[in-house]
Amino acid sequence: MEEVIINEPSLFQVLVSSPTTYIVLLIIGMTIYQLKNGKSSTKCCESNKTSTPSKPKRARKNGKYVGDNPKTAKNEAWVGGKAPKKKAPKKKATKKTPSKKAVIKRTPKKGGK
Repeated sequence: MEEVIINEPSLFQVLVSSPTTYIVLLIIGMTIYQLKNGKSSTKCCESNKTSTPSKPKRARKNGKYVGDNPKTAKNEAWVGGKAPKKKAPKKKATKKTPSKKAVIKRTPKKGGK
């Protein structure tokens, strides 16, 4: 009879034969490539200058406010052409007048000195 000796595969042979190894190496390589070229996949840090500002700002010319021309549809007094919505005025709290309690008249005690 012949003896068959089965050698366990080495760690290197397991890694080379596994497809997940190639996927992990591809992800690591792409990350290093993006970092070296300065291209970040996240857009959280970049400011979006094409969108309208979150808070409306008054338009200025030479440091002074620009007025609105009522003949045009666009509002020139605000950057972006839209004025902020006017807030409703706060209602003043009405003071309640306290109700008068019934006054009990006290009469002095009779007798005594």
